[in-house]
Amino acid sequence: MDRHCIVFCLLGLSLPASAMDLKQAWDLLQYQGPIYRAAVHEKAAGEENRAIGKAGLLPQVNASAYDNKVNGTQRQNGLDRDLDYDSKGANVRLRQPLFNKQKMAEYRQGKQRADYSVAVFDAKSQDAAVRLAESYFDVLLASETILLAKCKLNAFEEQLASAKRRMELGAGTITDIDESVARRDLAEAELIEAQDNLVNARRKLEEYIGEPPESLTTLQPNFATPPLLPSNLQDWLVKAQADSPLIHARRHSSALAEEEVKRAKAGHWPTLDFVAGYTAGDSQSISELNQRNRYSSIGLEVNFPLYSGGGTSALARQASANSYKAMDELDATRQEVITGTTREYQGVQSGAQRIHALEKAVASNKRSLASTRKGFKEGGTSTNSDVLNAEELLFVARHDLFEAKLRYLMSRLRLASSVGSLGDDDIDHINNYLGPELLVTN
Repeated sequence: MDRHCIVFCLLGLSLPASAMDLKQAWDLLQYQGPIYRAAVHEKAAGEENRAIGKAGLLPQVNASAYDNKVNGTQRQNGLDRDLDYDSKGANVRLRQPLFNKQKMAEYRQGKQRADYSVAVFDAKSQDAAVRLAESYFDVLLASETILLAKCKLNAFEEQLASAKRRMELGAGTITDIDESVARRDLAEAELIEAQDNLVNARRKLEEYIGEPPESLTTLQPNFATPPLLPSNLQDWLVKAQADSPLIHARRHSSALAEEEVKRAKAGHWPTLDFVAGYTAGDSQSISELNQRNRYSSIGLEVNFPLYSGGGTSALARQASANSYKAMDELDATRQEVITGTTREYQGVQSGAQRIHALEKAVASNKRSLASTRKGFKEGGTSTNSDVLNAEELLFVARHDLFEAKLRYLMSRLRLASSVGSLGDDDIDHINNYLGPELLVTN
């Protein structure tokens, strides 16, 4: 049974009817996600290049047979003779390359193509994990935004009701009411936008896992930001240049281009084949009745390429140019990986600091809102506008904190992907940050 099928069956047996977490989404993607499955089949197809390249060095055996009815006339010495006889037979031919530089180059190219397909699959697999997590977190962020938008809308409606009561008591102004209405209407528009974003985010996640999620696990209240291991950026850069599947793929592509140069130049070299054959045939005519032919042949066949109109030299020059191009692309990919690794390393480091700063900001904004409300209700030191602004700042801080946590987790995943080490352990590590169930419907 397919490994992914076994995983999925065990997953189904062990799962209660509860929210899906990131690990379960990853298992679903590997089992039925069309993007991931396409990469699996692409890898399987690419690995066949190893056998395809080797086939050119192995014996080529062909057989043919014929059964003909001959009917006509033949003129010989001024006399016409009718021809009416059967002719049938069969032959077998074997050809074994003994010296063929093009076939040798194609054999090495087959191995490079197979290794290239494995490296590409590794890159696509890790990219799929990153994109899955990104889609998963987009759903969480959209759901959290809806929750915050509803809370903000309720807060502004309460402030509007308070402004109306103060107006009735003669302590408020029409300006306070108008301002509260404006903030409430804006909050309602933001809620509608957030609901649209949730629909789009759920659809994007469904695209990866193959089914629509009803509920997911969201972030736990406690959020740890442990230091990176190794802690030095240079160590991460060394690992990225050594293990990045993108660089591996480019290296195989460059080696493949070098072999193409050798294959093209091999067009100037002679080839030597061992050939053998056996033929059996039966036929008859007026002059020869029941003629039978049985013979075999064995020998060597050499072929000298003398002139091909300049095509071989042109192919060699073209392959050489493509080889230089592949080397430049390898250098470009190496620089891109270094840039990406540096960016994600900094994202993890600064992300932890930003989370701590935003946690303080949420706490201070809560205190600020409480003080502003108290000043508005009791001492008159705060205005209606001050209360609305304080509420807005609190919701912005809460939203930014939630988003910063998700960005921190994404930076850790992308950093692991940049160095080619993203796997089930990293998914499990991120999954430990999730816990509470969250409905992801409007």
